[in-house]
Amino acid sequence: MATDPSSTAFDPTQFEAIYPTGVERHYWNICRNAILTRAVRAAGQGKVLEVGCGKGLVVAHLRAEGIEAQGVDLAEVPALPEVAAHVRTGVDLFDIPALEFTDVGIVLLLDVIEHIEHPTDFVERIRKHVPSAHTFIFTVPARQELFSNYDEFNRHFLRYDRPTLRNHVDPSGSRIWKASYFFHSLYPAAWLQLKLKGARDTRYVVPVTPVQRLVHRLLGRMFLVEYALLPAGIPGTSIIASVSEPQR
Repeated sequence: MATDPSSTAFDPTQFEAIYPTGVERHYWNICRNAILTRAVRAAGQGKVLEVGCGKGLVVAHLRAEGIEAQGVDLAEVPALPEVAAHVRTGVDLFDIPALEFTDVGIVLLLDVIEHIEHPTDFVERIRKHVPSAHTFIFTVPARQELFSNYDEFNRHFLRYDRPTLRNHVDPSGSRIWKASYFFHSLYPAAWLQLKLKGARDTRYVVPVTPVQRLVHRLLGRMFLVEYALLPAGIPGTSIIASVSEPQR
């Protein structure tokens, strides 16, 4: 049975809140894209397929980095013009013939599975539909103690820790696993905000002026350095994980 779009796809209000025009200039996306690019390059050979790609922000970034990427999303949103030929929206992955993905080696599920009630079954369906994929890369919101109105607004079922994420995407524990928190220093700030205010903003504020853009670039670089230097197990507000098939 095809995935029900109404249960997982963002509606226009959510898309406007999370993906406003220019959101790629926000420090959060600058940092995550840099971390993701490293993970994709470390994963090895094969084209990249992003499931739940939205309008193609990550696909555009990866292709600008010389990585052959394509995307698909359930939501009826217009793809960015520069990647319109490589992004399909308003389409269920499982309605696309599997033969179209025979050269895909890496599948990305970026802040997707927290929206899925049964993520283990969902990931396994993708594995069967894209059997050439040797590596899955996930990002998810982290730490259930940070669950807030933001997660409710975005219809998250939970926020993850590393053991729970592995149980959901590799329940047999038979695959090669690597996972790290990132945005470490945002964790105490987010925790304190929830304690004091009990809520957080549900919209991204896009940097507009040259000064704002510079600040966000610097912040993105700072969080990237933090990710590179701090131990993977120190809590952060997000997790990145890669799950690869053992080499035969």
